[in-house]
Amino acid sequence: MASGPSGPAGSRPGFDRRRIRLALGISLGAGLLQYAGQDLRWLSLLPAVAGAALLAPAALGLLPRGTYRAARGLPSVVLLRGIAAGAFISAEAFVPLMLVTQRGLSPTMAGLSLAVGGATWALGSYVQARPSVEPHRERLTVLGMVLVAAAVAAVPSVLIDSVPVWAVGVAWAFGCFGMGLVLSSTSVLLLKLSAPEEAGANSAALQISDGLSNVLLLAAGGAAFAALGGGALGGGAVGHGAAVTEAAGGPGPAAFAAVFLPMAAVALAGAWVATRLKTAPVPE
Repeated sequence: MASGPSGPAGSRPGFDRRRIRLALGISLGAGLLQYAGQDLRWLSLLPAVAGAALLAPAALGLLPRGTYRAARGLPSVVLLRGIAAGAFISAEAFVPLMLVTQRGLSPTMAGLSLAVGGATWALGSYVQARPSVEPHRERLTVLGMVLVAAAVAAVPSVLIDSVPVWAVGVAWAFGCFGMGLVLSSTSVLLLKLSAPEEAGANSAALQISDGLSNVLLLAAGGAAFAALGGGALGGGAVGHGAAVTEAAGGPGPAAFAAVFLPMAAVALAGAWVATRLKTAPVPE
């Protein structure tokens, strides 16, 4: 069976074994990094270094060349998908916990505060699919990432008792609208920028970027959260604000800020990456 390079990750059958080895390297490396993030001791540096040593070259072998330096065109599309998904999902994982431990909401009410986001996410996906906005797709992705960054940065304002809890639902609705614009657009742009024979491999790279960023950013956020006392979760919290934290022995505001603010910064970096989705013009 003949084999040869086809696209950034290789899509011919002769590369199957290599791609499987690289995928296993990513899985094992990500697992080691997650394990290291859960055990904040100096000894955890060993699995962290081993995980990074496995993950980095494997990811470079499966993602389009230039992804990590945000090269124009396809590499930036793949990178943006990971940034958007990782920053948003990593922040979202901590929203219900913050509402329960800091503002005394029940788990049901904390979850319902995010429910409206499903409708605005669908609305964002609908808007980007309109033929009239196709010439402005790249601008829409920039707008979407700005909305995501603003939403993630605004959510921890609820740590201030005078801020109403419904502000979280409003902020998250705008963030979900931005995600609807961005994630659907990255899928469209990927197919637009891929040759037909490379579409499968590039689509796989898009999903790898999505999943890998989720794992790494959530692990980083969880480690920061635990380092600032977030691991001391108590039960039976009632009331709101500092009273909940003190009574339940739960995480303090600093632990949540250490998650949301860095994720907002990552999303804002994604807004810059979104300006690089167009391929560079060919000089005449």
